[in-house]
Amino acid sequence: MGGFSQDLRYALRGLSKNRGFTVVAVLMLAVGIGVNAAVFTVTNAILFKGFPAIEGNDRLVYIAGRSSCCVSYPDFNDWRAQATSFKGLAVVHGTGVVLSDHNNFAERYDATEISADTFKLVGQRPILGRDFLPSDEVPGAPPVTILSYGFWERRYAKDPAAVGQTLRINNAATTIVGIMPRGFSFPQKQDLWMPLVPTADVQRREARNLWFVFGRLADGATIESARAEMETIGSRLASAYPSTNQDFIPRVRNFHEFFIGTNENVIYASMWGAVAFVLLIASANLANLTLARAMSRSRELSIRLALGAGRWRIVRQLLMESVILSSLGGVLGWWIARWSVPLYALAERGPGLAPWRILDYTMDYRILVYLAAISVGTGLLVGLVPAIRLSRVDVSASLKDGGRGTLGGRRSKRLSGILVTAEIALAVVLLAGAGVMIRSLWNVSATDAGVNPANVLTALLQLPEGRYPGADTQVGFYDRLKVRVEAMPGVESFALASQLPTFGVRRLPYELAGAPPVDERSRPMTSALVVSPSYFRTLGTSILAGREFNETDRASGVPAAIVNQRFANTQWPGEDPLAKRLRLFNGQAPDAWVTVVGIAPNIVQNDATRQTFDPLVYLPYAQNPSRSMWVISRSRVPPETLGAAFRYELRALDSDLPIWLGPSLLSERLGDAYWNKRLYGQLFLILAAIALVLASVGLYAVVAHSVSERTQEIGIRMAMGATARQILTAVFQAGILQLGTGLVIGLAASLAVNRLLQAELVQVSPGDPLALVVASVTLIVAAALGCLIPARRAIRVDPLVALRYE
Repeated sequence: MGGFSQDLRYALRGLSKNRGFTVVAVLMLAVGIGVNAAVFTVTNAILFKGFPAIEGNDRLVYIAGRSSCCVSYPDFNDWRAQATSFKGLAVVHGTGVVLSDHNNFAERYDATEISADTFKLVGQRPILGRDFLPSDEVPGAPPVTILSYGFWERRYAKDPAAVGQTLRINNAATTIVGIMPRGFSFPQKQDLWMPLVPTADVQRREARNLWFVFGRLADGATIESARAEMETIGSRLASAYPSTNQDFIPRVRNFHEFFIGTNENVIYASMWGAVAFVLLIASANLANLTLARAMSRSRELSIRLALGAGRWRIVRQLLMESVILSSLGGVLGWWIARWSVPLYALAERGPGLAPWRILDYTMDYRILVYLAAISVGTGLLVGLVPAIRLSRVDVSASLKDGGRGTLGGRRSKRLSGILVTAEIALAVVLLAGAGVMIRSLWNVSATDAGVNPANVLTALLQLPEGRYPGADTQVGFYDRLKVRVEAMPGVESFALASQLPTFGVRRLPYELAGAPPVDERSRPMTSALVVSPSYFRTLGTSILAGREFNETDRASGVPAAIVNQRFANTQWPGEDPLAKRLRLFNGQAPDAWVTVVGIAPNIVQNDATRQTFDPLVYLPYAQNPSRSMWVISRSRVPPETLGAAFRYELRALDSDLPIWLGPSLLSERLGDAYWNKRLYGQLFLILAAIALVLASVGLYAVVAHSVSERTQEIGIRMAMGATARQILTAVFQAGILQLGTGLVIGLAASLAVNRLLQAELVQVSPGDPLALVVASVTLIVAAALGCLIPARRAIRVDPLVALRYE
C-alpha cells in the first residue's frame, strides 16, 4: 500500500511539473472519450434500451404485419383471447386532435388512442387522477383524456385542479381524468391520450388501420415462443377469415426490430467506428507526447533506477500517470457527452414530418461502465509502450552529461513515426467517409425536383368528417378558401394537392384502354396524386402538352387525368397520349375510365433523394375530393409574411379548424424530406474535422520534437552557409514520410470502410475520386501547416545559441 501511495505521489508530481503537457493531454483525451461516450449513449438507446420511463422494456414486444403496421381491432381481440405467451395485450393508434376555444386559433396536438390496460402493461400510472377504465371504451361513453406532464405544465402551469376540467377536443367536451408522470411518453412524443372506442367502423375486420398491438411477455415466455404462438394463431385466423386474413401473419418484434431500421444500424455502427478512430488518434497523440517527454525525464528515471528502484516500479509509475491523464480526460469527456447528446437528440427529432419514435438518451449504468472502461483502457494502452521504452533506459549513459540522446534512438523515432502514420491513415478514412456523405447530400440538394420552390407557402388541412361529411361540403370549403387566399395581398396563385413533391403518394394498379386484360396480381402500378387547377403554375412549371385541370372538368363531369412525361413515354412511346384512356383500381373494383387531357413535366414524387421520376397520374380534385389536402400558394412577397394572414382567413371560414402542418415554406418541406441524410453528413463532417485537427497536432508534435533535437545540427548547418530553403526542406522531410505512408494506407482503407455507407449514398461510389482527392488535399494542407510552425522556428535559430544548445 505504501509503495502504491508513493508511486501515486511520484505520478502526480511528474504531471504537475509539466502542466502544459498535462492540459494538452487531458484535452485531447477528453475529446476522444467524450465523442465516444456520446455516440455510445445514442447507440445504447437504439440497441439496448426502449421507451423512457418504462419498466422492463426488454419484456415488451410489438405485433403487427410485415411492414410494422397495421392491425384491425377484431384481430387484436382474437389475439388477446387466444394467446398465452403474454401477461396482457393492448392496442394503440396515433392520431391528431383539434383543441379549440372561441378565443384563440384552433390548435392541432398529437394524441394516441389506447386500450384501457395500456398504462398498466407499460408499468406506469397517472400521478394525478385515474387511469382509463374499461367503461371509457364503450361506444357512447363520455369522452375523457389523460394529459402528458409537458402539456399539463404548458397549458395549466401544473395546477392539480386541471383534473376534472373539460377541453374541447375535436369539438366535443372532454373531461381530463389524469396526468402522466414527467418524462413519460408512449408510443410517440405526444400531448395526450384518449381511450380507443371500438365504433362500428373500427370493428370491421378489413379495417386494418390501427398502428400496432403490444404486449408484455408472460413469466417463462420468450420472444421466440411468442412468435411461434402468434404465427399459429395467424394461420388459424387466415383459415377462418380467408377474405381478410389470408395473407396477414402477425409478426412479433422487440423494440429494436420494430422501431429501428437496418440502414440505421449501419449508420450508427459507422458512427461508432468513426469515434473509435477519433479516440485512437487522440491516444496516438498522447503516446507521442509521452515519448517526447522521455528525453527530459531520462536523468530522473536513471537516478531512481540507480538508487534501487525496480523497472516494474518505473513502469507502474508511468502507467499510473497515463491512467490519471485518461481518467481526467474521461471526467471531462463525460461532461462533453452530457451536453452533446441532448443536442443530437434535438436534431434527431427532425422536422414536423420526421418519424414519430422517441428514444431514451439518458446516461444509465451502461454508459458509466463504458466510460470508465475506455478511460482506464485508453490510459493503459497509451502508457504501456512508452512506459516500457522508458523503463529500459541505459542508466550509465543517461547519467553522463544528462543522458542526452539516450532515449532518442532509432526505435523511439520509429515508434513515433508509426504512431503518426496511423493517425494520418485514420484521419484520411474519416475525411473520405465525410466526403462521400457530403457529396451524397449535395447530390440530393442540388438535384432539381421539377418545381420552383421559391416564394411558395404550404399548409396541410384536414377537414373534420362531422362538419364536412360529403364531397360537396369539402369542395365548397376549399373553393371559399381559394377566394380568400387569392385576395390576400401579394398572392399570385392558389392550388391544392394531396401530397407535396418528393413525398410519398399512393401507388395504385391501373390498366390502359384497349390493352389485353391481365390477372389482377400482374397489373402494373403507378403513383396517383390529386391536384386542383393551377397546381403546375403554382409550383413554377407548366404543362408540356394539352391543358391543366379547370372548372370545365367539374361542370362536365367527364373524368379527366393528366399524366407525367415518364408515364406517357413508358405507356405510349411514339404516340400522342392526349385523349388516351386508363383506369385505376382503388380496391378490388376499378374506378371510372379517365381521359388524358394533359402531359405534365416530370416532378419527383416518392423519392426523397430526388433521383427517380415515377410514372405519375394526376387526378382533378373536383372529381376526387378529400378532407385532407395541402394548400399551396405562390406569392410576389416573402411567403413567410403571409402566415398570420392565412391563419386569420382560415379562422374566418372555420374557427375550429386548425392547420395540421405549417404554414411553412415549400423549400423547407423539400429539405425536410432528406433531413436524416443532412444530419448524418454533418455528424461525419464534425468527427472528420476533429480527427484532422488531432492528426495535424500529432504531426506538429513529432516535427517540433525533431527540430528541438536537431537544434545544434541546424545551427552548425546555418553557420556553414545553409540557406533557409535548405533548412525548411530538411524539416519538412521529417513529416513527409509519415504523411505519404499514412495517405496511402488511409486511402486504401477508406475504399473498404466506405462500402459500409453504401445504402446511404446517392449517386456516389464508396471510392468517389473527388471525395478522396479532397480528403487527401485537406490533410496535406493541414499537415503542411503542422510542419510550418516548427520549420519557421528552425530557420530563426541563432547559430551561436544553437552551438551552445543542450
